[in-house]
Amino acid sequence: MKARSFSHQFALLAATLPLILLVAACTQQKPNSFRLEQQLESFAVAREVNTKVDLLFIVDNSASMDVSQDRLRRGFSTFAQKYLRPNWDIRVGVITTDSYMAHPAFGAYLKTTIGGTENWTSPYIQSRLSTFVNPDWNPSLVNPQTGAFKKGITWNDQVPAWGRNYARLLPGVHDGPIAALCTENHAYFFYGASQCRIRDDQTRYSGPSQCLSPSGGETAITQCVNTVQNDTIHSGRPILSTQSGSQTLVSDFMINASVGTSGAGSERGLASLQQFLQDNETSDTAFFRKGSQRVFMILADEDDQSMFIPAAGANPFTGYSSDCPLKTVDGYSYRLSSCADSSKLIPVSQVKNQVDTFFAALDGTTGGAGLSGTYIVIPVVPLTGSAIQELQQLRASDDLAAGNAGNVAVDHADRYLEFSEQVGNGSFAMNIADDDYSMLLDRVGRAIVHRSSEYELKRPPTGTEDMIVTIIHVDGTKTVLPADTYTVEGTTLYLNDMDFVLTLSSQDRILVNYQPKTLY
Repeated sequence: MKARSFSHQFALLAATLPLILLVAACTQQKPNSFRLEQQLESFAVAREVNTKVDLLFIVDNSASMDVSQDRLRRGFSTFAQKYLRPNWDIRVGVITTDSYMAHPAFGAYLKTTIGGTENWTSPYIQSRLSTFVNPDWNPSLVNPQTGAFKKGITWNDQVPAWGRNYARLLPGVHDGPIAALCTENHAYFFYGASQCRIRDDQTRYSGPSQCLSPSGGETAITQCVNTVQNDTIHSGRPILSTQSGSQTLVSDFMINASVGTSGAGSERGLASLQQFLQDNETSDTAFFRKGSQRVFMILADEDDQSMFIPAAGANPFTGYSSDCPLKTVDGYSYRLSSCADSSKLIPVSQVKNQVDTFFAALDGTTGGAGLSGTYIVIPVVPLTGSAIQELQQLRASDDLAAGNAGNVAVDHADRYLEFSEQVGNGSFAMNIADDDYSMLLDRVGRAIVHRSSEYELKRPPTGTEDMIVTIIHVDGTKTVLPADTYTVEGTTLYLNDMDFVLTLSSQDRILVNYQPKTLY
């Protein structure tokens, strides 16, 4: 990074003998030696200790993610109190691993009728006809006398949010659980941990309060659920900001991160990121800002399955096979019930190059693809054989309830890990099977602060013993930092006191006075 303003003084004090004598007299150096004049560099914190951070969560919203989303909700409060301070300019957004369903090639698929639903009568809908209301987008969906779906259920009836705006950060979409039609046809949503019937009856529960503080024997897993009949759990703010002055940032995130488990079973987090950059970042809901730090945090219990999407007629389940190879992780062997055709997968390097190019264009920098220094990737995924086995066992009850006993879906996240490794730049992975996500999120916070604690100097200094580092605060006061609170590696100065860095704001400035090692 380049500092916003520099004041450089540099002189070689060896041009003439009188000048050498003058230097010796002033610096107490030996005759016939010379010393580089002390150099002063001034940095604007808004550029060098960058308090502007854009944190995007990509959360798996498939059937098995109830427990992990609940851990994310509970762990965020401690993270927010420590890191989401008003003197820092941090924005938080959440999308889902099925956001790729916004691709226009899926338009025809969304209009097709789900097989077996024509003239099908749902016993559940039949039992509550007195309170069932046909949705505005399909006023003839259910026969109000018989409870039958005369024309059947389309995929868009099942998940109304799927469509052209699904990858955008809009109120009513990515600011709460993704709503779905609550019937036996959506087996995991109906029979699994979500128990959509509990929230489907809008006469019992409405609004987000029960999602935040469940009562009456309910849990956040059964209360953070939106259905077609009761789509009332929304924060109204899909982009959260520490600069908004809102006192509800933590609760709003808990709602936004509760994306639900009614999403597509073809989980494509990397394709969803691509769709997000294409749709949201070219619109008035754009999330990423020029010059910000960027963090992608991916929460998923399966590997990425992003496949090339045809120009038209796409089906999210095309390209899958039940003839999956045996996999072994840390001595634990398993075979997935369904797997994507590896020849159809989008290369991870292609996704990385697209993200690099996007940020290069946003920041107005040169180089494009291959430059990933402005963002990090943090997958929270199954990392070990024991984690995979544990999560598969947790999901077994949902599989049994949904009539899919023996289904194996939890998987080692090879592609997400590859993405993180290719990006580098301080990226790291964490284990989704951990019980306490507050510790995971604290590591994310420390990574953000660490990236805001680096100052690039023009030339290598002789060492910290010749340095004076001063913070000039926006109110005019100054803080001279003790030498043991910073280190130097090459031309980079690191502040090591994380708590102090968190007190800085974009109006503060840092002055670095040092002796350069070299002439140039």
